[in-house]
Amino acid sequence: MKCFNVVQQVLDTTYAEIPGNEGTRDAAIREALKKMSNQYRTGLLTSGGPDFSDPVTRFAYVYLYVPAHAHWLYELITWSSDVQGLFQRPRLRMTCLGGGPGSDLVGALKYIDERNASPTLFCEIVDGCVQWKQTWSDLAFTLDWSSPLHTDYVIHDAADPSTWSAPCNIAKADLFTINFFASEIYHCGDNATDYIAHAFAKAKSGALVLMNDNNDSRFYDWFDAIAAAANMETLLSDQGQRKIYDGGEQSSAVGKYAEKFGMSSRLTGQLAWRVLQKR
Repeated sequence: MKCFNVVQQVLDTTYAEIPGNEGTRDAAIREALKKMSNQYRTGLLTSGGPDFSDPVTRFAYVYLYVPAHAHWLYELITWSSDVQGLFQRPRLRMTCLGGGPGSDLVGALKYIDERNASPTLFCEIVDGCVQWKQTWSDLAFTLDWSSPLHTDYVIHDAADPSTWSAPCNIAKADLFTINFFASEIYHCGDNATDYIAHAFAKAKSGALVLMNDNNDSRFYDWFDAIAAAANMETLLSDQGQRKIYDGGEQSSAVGKYAEKFGMSSRLTGQLAWRVLQKR
């Protein structure tokens, strides 16, 4: 299983659901790609990411970022023997904070498939945008996935504390993923700090956390301080350039969209990454 192939299937389905004819769809997507790229370069600290309630914006994000973000989550799993041990269990509960875009789940499924692991996976996706559920709800069906896979979608808006009481299984999770989510909510200030602290406080002793994000000390210093206050032990911590080191990951799988829109999916990035464990 390769991330680009999964994304290609999801994009084909999502493209067909965007209203309008091919010309109007393509014009809207082209504009969304340009706007999103600029926003992540210049506005992330002050205004966060884009509004994902628009299917055109969700399509653009999946195309630009999900293949690399999914692969880097997979890669981070392979770097931690503690995390790999979780995937050898017969049952695994995973909570993906800010996991609406799907990269966390795709990365975990890639690991299960390519390492011949076979846990029954219970994956809880926690996100503030309910529309992402439509994008990824049929993933297991689309992949013809043979291992037991159970997904749930919980709405928590990090900017709105009144939503944090929505029923969830955070306290039961063996593994948390925070994949390019901390930087998305950083602009929310105290609410962002309180939300991550709230989730970590609920985490059970021994739970593991995987974090990938942009290599900006304003993000990762802030995140590290929250983790330390929550009694999280750092098992792995580093920053640097990441690429997709997998010959089987071919961006040509989404090549028809690169031709349409004149913009390629992300393949490299300057990242910070962490593996943590709740004491």
